[in-house]
Amino acid sequence: MIARIFTLLAALAMSVSGVIQAVRPFDADPRVLGEEHLLLALFAAGLVLLIPGLLELRRFGSANLGVLAVSAGHVLLAFGATSSNVKGEDFSWFPYVALPANLAILAGSITMAVTLWRADRFPRPLAAALPLVWVCEVPLSQLGGGLVVGVFWLVVVHHLSKTPVYREAVTD
Repeated sequence: MIARIFTLLAALAMSVSGVIQAVRPFDADPRVLGEEHLLLALFAAGLVLLIPGLLELRRFGSANLGVLAVSAGHVLLAFGATSSNVKGEDFSWFPYVALPANLAILAGSITMAVTLWRADRFPRPLAAALPLVWVCEVPLSQLGGGLVVGVFWLVVVHHLSKTPVYREAVTD
């Protein structure tokens, strides 16, 4: 229940940041100004709040290693985003945190997608979309990709709320 609430809050944070990003002009300025503080805060909060939802996916057959990789990447990326938000620009070490964080998220998402697909206890289109979520979460974030991420996790929360906690509890 708590995992679903956190995931719902993460979806909301990502969706709001996606809408804001979609309607604002592209910004190449390395400084964090104005509403960018809100965007970075929403992004970092969304990343951390998604961790319980990622952990919840393990019960559908997702690999622990994949979930841990994505979760660790989310923590690292949230740390980097928060540091940039507080300083008002990226620290010189930011690329050294962001690159491994993004690789961990992408590799972990692929691992999770494959194991969820093979277990066939989670909707396969959602499983297949996991690596694509990272594309919207990071590379396409300035174009409003957070909105896609938010909608994806809303669908996941909906699915989680319809699924019993223990698979064995389902009777035919």
